[in-house]
Amino acid sequence: RRPSVNAMATTCDSCGAPADDLATVRRVYVTPEAWDSEGRVDVVDDAEQWCFPCRSMYPHQEVEA
Repeated sequence: RRPSVNAMATTCDSCGAPADDLATVRRVYVTPEAWDSEGRVDVVDDAEQWCFPCRSMYPHQEVEA
């Protein structure tokens, strides 16, 4: 009997989807510059596990192993 895919998969901390291609990243929040405020980039201290689609769409920093 083969194990089910869901039993082997872990979930992405960003989207919650099961994934087997997770990478450790730090979430990055980007606030664009406006006429009355400077732009800023905030990096979250806590590391998360993200799937490839989330890493390709959302700002993040890869965590070195």
